[in-house]
Amino acid sequence: MSRAIPLFLFLAAMGAGPAWSAEALKLAAAPSDSERFADADVLGKYQALAKFLSAQLNTPVTFTPVASPFTAAKRASRGEYDMIIAPSHTIASVLKAGYNPVCKEGGVVSAVFVAGQDAKWRSLKEAVGTKLGLPPFESVQAGLVRGELNSRSVETRKHFQEARYFRSQEAELFALEINSMDIVAVDSALAGKWLKSHPGKIIQPTAEAPKMAFAVNSKKISPEQEKKIGSALLKYAETETDASKKMVFSPTRREEFAAISSMLNTTPTELPGTRVVEAKQARDLVAKGVTVIDARAEPEYLEGHIKGALPVTYHEVSAKEVGFDAAEDKFDLARLPQDKNTAMLLYCDGTPCWKSYKASVLALRNGYRNIYWFRGGYPEWKAAGYPFETGKAK
Repeated sequence: MSRAIPLFLFLAAMGAGPAWSAEALKLAAAPSDSERFADADVLGKYQALAKFLSAQLNTPVTFTPVASPFTAAKRASRGEYDMIIAPSHTIASVLKAGYNPVCKEGGVVSAVFVAGQDAKWRSLKEAVGTKLGLPPFESVQAGLVRGELNSRSVETRKHFQEARYFRSQEAELFALEINSMDIVAVDSALAGKWLKSHPGKIIQPTAEAPKMAFAVNSKKISPEQEKKIGSALLKYAETETDASKKMVFSPTRREEFAAISSMLNTTPTELPGTRVVEAKQARDLVAKGVTVIDARAEPEYLEGHIKGALPVTYHEVSAKEVGFDAAEDKFDLARLPQDKNTAMLLYCDGTPCWKSYKASVLALRNGYRNIYWFRGGYPEWKAAGYPFETGKAK
């Protein structure tokens, strides 16, 4: 009994069409905040994109829907996908795993903090003891809101009487309307529509970020393939005739998403009890012989560090937020100078890195009184062209 030959292999062998790669490329998709894969139109939109890429690349592309952006990021970081389209905060989180953004899609998003019309506070700092409603935890807007609160050194659990994540942003606005919440943080466009028919006022905006983005795993996708994928995506809107499936892609750069990663995970710009310094001030302190503490992991320290810095790794498990739980982390305070009046400069891997911030907080709590926190850390030091060294401390 003869075995059937797959049609695409038969056509390729006969010279009637392109030969497909033996191994399919894996495309994962995490939907935007307004989409659900339970909606057949949403599912069909991403399936159509996979089919289009298959034709453009002459390679089978398998499609995997992933409902949770966090799950998508976790699996992508393990190298499970060749390509991924997801909200921008998901793409920003997988840069270190080797993914390279090639296009963005869907315009930009931002969030705003909205209060009732009669609210007496004019800023988040003034809104002590109020009730704060937050967007769904995994949404882009929630990430932008957390970044805004962190940058302003607002310790959410202490600053507000209550801070609660809602399942939908519409539910947040209803809670504001019935006065069960004093402030809500919601998508800017949604807030604009709501304020046209409801009393209220915006007291604080957040930064902007692209809504969605497409990235490739540079460990699996060659530069030539990456370029071909980017070119294909840019013409996708012209080839897709079904309006419900259409997506409009535009060029992007890796630096844009590195900035988003920094913004979403940014450390506060101040730390009471310490002096926050920039690269030039840090250089002057090093020249004076101030003790320098590198809070990064050992591999990062070995690759390059401020000359003379001592490695005291902060082992981080706690959340990247002002009110972090230090009990979840490990930091060997015994390796710091015994004299708690000793001047110390602490740094780690730039503004998105919380290790030196947390190490400084623990040092303060344990009686150290002369701390300089170099927030920009090693990336800022190296960018300034100041001397560094590699390998173990002598």
